[in-house]
Amino acid sequence: MSALNPHQLPRLREIYAGRKFWGYLDTEAFRSRYVLAAHFVRHASHIVEVGGYRDNLITNFLTGRHESVSVFSLDAEFEPADRDSLNGAPCRVRHIRDYFQNHPHPTDNLAVVALGLEIHGGIDAFDGLIRDATTTVVEIPVDHQPSVECLNALLARVPLRVRCQINLDLSPNAERLRDELRATSMNPPFWRRHVYVFDAAGAPR
Repeated sequence: MSALNPHQLPRLREIYAGRKFWGYLDTEAFRSRYVLAAHFVRHASHIVEVGGYRDNLITNFLTGRHESVSVFSLDAEFEPADRDSLNGAPCRVRHIRDYFQNHPHPTDNLAVVALGLEIHGGIDAFDGLIRDATTTVVEIPVDHQPSVECLNALLARVPLRVRCQINLDLSPNAERLRDELRATSMNPPFWRRHVYVFDAAGAPR
């Protein structure tokens, strides 16, 4: 196990011991974000996710047919994978523990997913990825300033049109996680999340 994510590097020993770094993302409440994302990218030929944690990957929530699904993550708890089918149909599926900036991506009917948006590495490459996408689903924890700043910077650089915004308050689930948070080194959750679905600014309505 190794970590490229700078947030995880200081706590690798705890992760090695089985403690979940962002373990609250495994809960039903937080996995619902992926259900929303999968709905909005269901017609895409190619899907690229920037991020992903443990089994919380867009691949696991897709129900239709796609030509390719690529997930890039820097997390120590992320498991790489490479296979040629999804949902019983041909599909190039790649789960890659690396910076997405190091890899090419398709541009035909592309959808991009970035939940818990926070980009590490070259930001220009992320801008280019979003410019190539027909649909982009971005989610930010609104009380985490680096994510807010990342989204604002993206909107200042890339022309996008908001198709849909969904504001989530998952704080009613706090009691269900209280004991686990006390017993582990899990990071405290950000409960308020905003999900944005963007179309390329020139896309037809």
